[in-house]
Amino acid sequence: MSKAAVIGGGISGVAAAYYLQQYGLEVDLYESSSRIGGRIGSECVEGRWLDFGGKNIGRKYRRFREFVTELGGLDFEYFGFNTSQVINGKVVRLNKEKERLFNILRVLTLAGFGGTLKLLPLVQAVSKDYGQGFLNTPYFNALADHFDDKSLASFFPKGCADHLIRPVTVRMNGAEPEECYPGNFGSNLALVLDSYEQLKQGMQGMLERFKVHAQSVKLLTGHHVKALEYSNGETVLHYVHGSESRRERYRKVLVALPAVQASALFSDSLPMLSALLDQVQYYPVAVAIARYRDDVFPDMQRAMVFDRFSPLSNAGAYSIRDLGIVRYTFSGTTARSVVTKESLPDDVISLGEKIIEPYFNIKQNSRQNFIYKYIFPGLCAYSPYHYRMLQKLDELVKPFKGLLLTGDYRRGASLEACFRAAAETVDLVIQQDAA
Repeated sequence: MSKAAVIGGGISGVAAAYYLQQYGLEVDLYESSSRIGGRIGSECVEGRWLDFGGKNIGRKYRRFREFVTELGGLDFEYFGFNTSQVINGKVVRLNKEKERLFNILRVLTLAGFGGTLKLLPLVQAVSKDYGQGFLNTPYFNALADHFDDKSLASFFPKGCADHLIRPVTVRMNGAEPEECYPGNFGSNLALVLDSYEQLKQGMQGMLERFKVHAQSVKLLTGHHVKALEYSNGETVLHYVHGSESRRERYRKVLVALPAVQASALFSDSLPMLSALLDQVQYYPVAVAIARYRDDVFPDMQRAMVFDRFSPLSNAGAYSIRDLGIVRYTFSGTTARSVVTKESLPDDVISLGEKIIEPYFNIKQNSRQNFIYKYIFPGLCAYSPYHYRMLQKLDELVKPFKGLLLTGDYRRGASLEACFRAAAETVDLVIQQDAA
């Protein structure tokens, strides 16, 4: 049986290993930390695993759902789309579960006439063809050619950018509208236009099931790949395990890391590729999950997005049945200046509690426990003319048969986008053998 290596045990690496196994290959999956999961990783609190990363699964996530089905025995529960924000001192709610027509009118009001004219053709493109809701697609590549010299803050009228665009970009990309670009916006729209479920067993349950299912995948946790070089038709991995430095050679290697981490692997052997990967922008994000004595949220108002002046970008119920577990997310420009790697977790959570106190049941509601993580690289905001960067990347890698790259910067940061990118990359490496 042929063998391949996957570098990175996050969701992109898991997807790459899964698809390689589907083609009958043995896989060595290299992960620098003590367990797989990466940015979808979990922590155990009072015997329950809670997920830090993306845990919402869209109804249109075909590839990811096929993966979950094959693992077997994993149940979904409804999560929905239920959020609110404060605009000019008033709480404005958006809820797909009820009052559909009313919420459409509310969106149109927030967008304004000019924003609606800008948004409508983009929404129609993704609604008619879900495939346009990823990075590097024909419709949005053409949009990039015309408008990626501007940010989303310039592309859309101010009110639309502040009240409709920012809640999406700061949540998905950790970025303000002025840090994101029209050519990449299809991946944001796909997020908004879908409805969501969660796994009852959480992402940790899915990862545990993957370990059992992936019989041809060898999980090499605690193996930190430091550099790659290409020699005589093979890719040489230089890695550290424990106190030992080692090397391993493979004819098939898929790098499934965030672009900023993938860049470091090529800084000596392929500096042009490294420089290209460095163009992809990542922003830090701090996530806290706190459990309270009583419910914090009412059933029909399970989340709130805050404006750019708040370090707390959003706060929401962990799930539809966990209204007393709050997930705090700190991202965006203000968060970057207030919350750093050195910030004390209790201080950060106390700040979040102070911000949500006027709107939810938090003041006399004692905090029972919490987990906290500062993540960098955190959320991916891509780059202007991003598809051109991807084209250059593929041209640079093309001479090195068997060496390919996948990750959140290829098709987008959603679970489905990571699986789509991994599937396409695995198909390419298999086609190289057939050629």
